[in-house]
Amino acid sequence: MIATAALRTSPATAFLATAFLATVLIAACGGKAPPVPAPPAPAARPRAETPRSYAAFDTASARLTVYVATNRRYVQSDQPAGRYSGEDADSLQYASVLVNVPPYRNRGIGELPRRSGLSRAPNPEREFFVSGVLPTDSVRFVQRLAADLALTRSRDVLVFVHGFNVSFEDAVLRAAQIAVDIGFDGAVVVLDWPSAGSVTQYVRDLQEARNGGFFLLRVLTGVIPAAQPDRVHVLVHSMGAEVLARAALLAPSADSLPRLAQVALAAPDFDSRVFRRDILAPLRARSTRVTLYASSDDDALRASRALNGVWRLGLGGDSLTVLDGMDTIDASRVRADALGHTLFGNPGFLADLAILFGDGRPPAARRLLPVQHGALTFWRFRGDGR
Repeated sequence: MIATAALRTSPATAFLATAFLATVLIAACGGKAPPVPAPPAPAARPRAETPRSYAAFDTASARLTVYVATNRRYVQSDQPAGRYSGEDADSLQYASVLVNVPPYRNRGIGELPRRSGLSRAPNPEREFFVSGVLPTDSVRFVQRLAADLALTRSRDVLVFVHGFNVSFEDAVLRAAQIAVDIGFDGAVVVLDWPSAGSVTQYVRDLQEARNGGFFLLRVLTGVIPAAQPDRVHVLVHSMGAEVLARAALLAPSADSLPRLAQVALAAPDFDSRVFRRDILAPLRARSTRVTLYASSDDDALRASRALNGVWRLGLGGDSLTVLDGMDTIDASRVRADALGHTLFGNPGFLADLAILFGDGRPPAARRLLPVQHGALTFWRFRGDGR
């Protein structure tokens, strides 16, 4: 039993024990004990000398690896984008996903051109598409993630949590577009909960999002830390806020969420009262900064408010949520999609995300306008000429 315990001792502990034993023996023999040498310093984590470059995406199509942790059910399909369904597997599946990204010469920043239907092969020079899916176990997933982090200077991880009415393909394509367009120097992990991918399945998606909080907690506490990133950022969109909120509530004090860097909520479809009362405090305690992007022009959140009967956190206007301990950004002046709900296609919004996840500058140091709100301050985009 003693021999077995010794084999499991860490190198640093073994080093100190050996030094202590030598000191005792020398002193017992009447000799002068030498000073105990310091233990060896831990090995530096491998990293690149320069940030990840996206120059290859300027003039030619290229592939980007997105790491996916999902509780969707895996299905057999000839199409890589169809490998994960909207059904709940009730367990985490892992995969490395290759996404084709068309060059900027054929698309603008924020644009996400995609093939419509399956009647033809996708065009690599003009369209985003999933070109390959490599399912794996958690051990190999961590190994691949760690190897990718070694190719970056920051060693940062961005965890993206999608919202309502989003398929597996939708989630990974959007994550790839965001990573490329903000020039993220790190690895991107998608927590892909099993949305049905249908506008008629709101209530069903809501339950799946809340269930997804358990899996997000596992990813944040057990999977990503094993790859030893320097910082972990979290970006949630729409109903993805339900996933993050449930993870925060499920994390007991004895096994709390690890320290996060930037936590950003874009158009969150979440009860603003519950967020104020129960969610902000644990998020703020475990992160460097919490940022809310809200808009008064969000028709999707207006519909959600009518359906749920309560104000949504991502809605702007007279009831904009401004709280101590959170940076609120009013994005009402920013062009979004037809419903005013998705800002990931707007260059100004993407530029702000790039600064937030890049060096963590506060709103006062970004291209935002301060607005006094009682004793607090919120911020507005300067507009983009819409």
